[in-house]
Amino acid sequence: MPDQDIAYLSLSHLIDHYRARTLSPVEVVRNALEQIEAFNGPLNAFVSLSPERALEDARLSEQRWLKGEPKGLLDGVPISVKDTLMVKGFPFRRGSRATSEEPVTESAPAVDHALDGGAALLGITTTPEFGAGPVTISPLTGITRNPWNPEKGSGGSSGGAAASMAAGMGYAALATDAGGSIRIPSALCGVVGFKPTGGLVPTYPANVAGTMSSPGAITRNVRDAALMFDLLAAPDVRDPEMHLSCSQRSAQHLDEPVPRAVIAFSTTLGYARKVDAEVAAAVVKAARHFEDLGFTIEEADPAIENPIQAFLALFRPGFAYTLRNMSEAQMELIGPALRDVVSKGRLVSVSDYLAAQDARRELGRKLAKFHARYALLLTPSVAAPAFTADRWMPESFEQYGDMRAWVPFTSIFNMTQQPAISVPCGMTQAGLPIGLQIVGPRFADAQVLAAAHLYETTRPIELGRPSLQG
Repeated sequence: MPDQDIAYLSLSHLIDHYRARTLSPVEVVRNALEQIEAFNGPLNAFVSLSPERALEDARLSEQRWLKGEPKGLLDGVPISVKDTLMVKGFPFRRGSRATSEEPVTESAPAVDHALDGGAALLGITTTPEFGAGPVTISPLTGITRNPWNPEKGSGGSSGGAAASMAAGMGYAALATDAGGSIRIPSALCGVVGFKPTGGLVPTYPANVAGTMSSPGAITRNVRDAALMFDLLAAPDVRDPEMHLSCSQRSAQHLDEPVPRAVIAFSTTLGYARKVDAEVAAAVVKAARHFEDLGFTIEEADPAIENPIQAFLALFRPGFAYTLRNMSEAQMELIGPALRDVVSKGRLVSVSDYLAAQDARRELGRKLAKFHARYALLLTPSVAAPAFTADRWMPESFEQYGDMRAWVPFTSIFNMTQQPAISVPCGMTQAGLPIGLQIVGPRFADAQVLAAAHLYETTRPIELGRPSLQG
């Protein structure tokens, strides 16, 4: 099998090859490391690599597969971890020069679940400083670029994770999503990013965004996203806020018939100030495809105002709190983007914070009422395709003076803790991916994944591979 074909195997097909002994974990890990050597330079997706560890993990996995005794779901599967999740034995830099270079002594629950399943760790992927932004520009690692066009950015804050998946550098990328950080870069890089219902995947230590954040995975297809969700959504005593009854086994039900329900679609959610015409057209086309599949499609908004100010009132203080004990010398190493977030976070009063919590609860009630009629909601994942890599917002959105004006569709579902997935739904004339967001009510993760899988396997488009791959 050609090396490029190996690099782009699905996770499930890779396991089938291991089981049939037509590929070995050592061969696959070596191939993944070769992909990284070839393409990480122009993309800058990894902050650190662990080739020796990955190869040792692969050798141990190979022995288990030869005995017919795999350790778990991911035995021998090369993965990466975003630098907002702790990995035992690695520094926990979080994209910042102000953090320690000393290795940490424990891993985050999601990382433990993956490694306990036998995964081979390739390395740590890039993030903006402390994950505080929808693009991946970091004082520690610089700019992470888009495999479809390296002059464009990868999005954020899981930009390294999404770029690595699009470029065939691994088979699953662990990440976090506090305001769209999994879905935004997945949309821009043409891969699949699933944010589960808040609380189903355990978090430790607590994220700066609190319960709005959820760990998850970025993959290249929906089945792999479901497999990763099933693995990650397991209890961990270190997170007392997680939902304990979370075993859904979504991947086992993907091929079952999906009930033809009523689905809403909206290209603005009623408040987005600007949406790129090609993005809007692709989402409308995706909605019509669901209609062709037998669903009842209605254009409808949940009658809400833009919740961004309430989101920021909850989001920014978390960074101020997290950095509260940093010395003056450390704070001098913090970049201007995070410094601005911290400064604004310190201005949020207790009254403002509690008012934002009230707004969050009201938003949750309105969306729950909306979903009493609509099983799912379709929106753009982001309002614009990938843009110039060194910019914090698209040129055409500068008039709004709001760095998040181009990502109006994601943070709302962190506030309501609803499951949401971004799947590719088209390409712009310039050859850049467009993402469709599929949202369901809380705990309808299996339903969201099933609908996304149905769309993915029947959609009338073919993305191919990024131009970087030749």
